[in-house]
Amino acid sequence: MAPASLDVNGTVDFPSIARYFQMYRVMRYNTLENTRAVVGPQYDHFDIVDLPATKNVYMLGVLDSSRRQEIIIRGTANFRNALSDINFEPEKDAKLKIELHEGFASMARAVYTDVLPRLRKDYSVAVFGHSLGAAEAVILGMLLSVDGFSVTQIYASGQPRVTNAEGALKYGSLPILRIVDEADPVPNLPPMTLPSASNHYVHFGTELYLLDGPYYSLVGRDTGDDALSADVWRALTKAKEDTPIRNHYMTGYITHLTPKLTGAIQVPYADRAKYIKPSQ
Repeated sequence: MAPASLDVNGTVDFPSIARYFQMYRVMRYNTLENTRAVVGPQYDHFDIVDLPATKNVYMLGVLDSSRRQEIIIRGTANFRNALSDINFEPEKDAKLKIELHEGFASMARAVYTDVLPRLRKDYSVAVFGHSLGAAEAVILGMLLSVDGFSVTQIYASGQPRVTNAEGALKYGSLPILRIVDEADPVPNLPPMTLPSASNHYVHFGTELYLLDGPYYSLVGRDTGDDALSADVWRALTKAKEDTPIRNHYMTGYITHLTPKLTGAIQVPYADRAKYIKPSQ
């Protein structure tokens, strides 16, 4: 199965990604009623659901002409505050039969339980999420694939890690595209040394690494730096303001994505430093 939003030649469909980003931004900064009015007309059927128990919101849009269902998960509205509420210990998931980050898994299950009766089995499913919503999107994609849904795309923007090497191997064929801004520290979380050196958290899926201007890289492995992630972990948990994760905000992602809509240029990941402004 090809990674999400890549054609047979490995070309990234940036306009499709930008469309999801814009819908997510509407959901993130508007009321449910306004979001319904702005996003709803893009679909034949549309729901936006508030899940108070997890302080979460998701949208479900259905396109009958293409027999496609699109789920966009907001996740918690404040990543730093969520750090104090989420358990980073792994747990064995009975349905998926792998270990998952317990906090992310519990939030993803809340979306799964609510959205499942709303979905059609004969329609494909695409999932998008940013930040904690991206972690939930990956886990939701796993759950729906086990149920036999045709999960054709999972876009995970600014995604923290959700499972270990065993989980990554078992679900590595899912069409995941991890979108990572060059300066965002959050994809390095949780630290790879948690829970242990022999059973640490890892990423999986194709990574789209957003560089400055039209430049980007594609890599098919975890590029996280564990020393960096440990420092980021300490900074995020002790900070009194959101400054340490300012580069994680959706606005920064959109800034780096926009120039790629009119002429994206892929460069080797090993050469990425040449395409990042020195000031950053």
